[in-house]
Amino acid sequence: MAIEAIGALDALRGTPIERTGSSPVTEFSAAIGQGVQHLESRLQAADAATQALASGKDVPVHEVMIAMEQARIELTFAVEVRNRLLESYQELARMQL
Repeated sequence: MAIEAIGALDALRGTPIERTGSSPVTEFSAAIGQGVQHLESRLQAADAATQALASGKDVPVHEVMIAMEQARIELTFAVEVRNRLLESYQELARMQL
């Protein structure tokens, strides 16, 4: 696991997963949904910071770079999670019963 993925996990630690008391499938689905929402908010924040800098607003360059790097790390993490889930599904599909 890359170091970047660990940073993304730290970011998610601040947003606890809501437990509904239902099946594990529903809870997993809710966790994935919350992760996607968190990723979307990071991407929007990076986009807004970049647009503010490009339009000439008084935005520190280092804050824009930090926002962009956080978004990149979380996007990389989300892609790796997707890849691992897909690999797991394909492995299960290859199993003979």
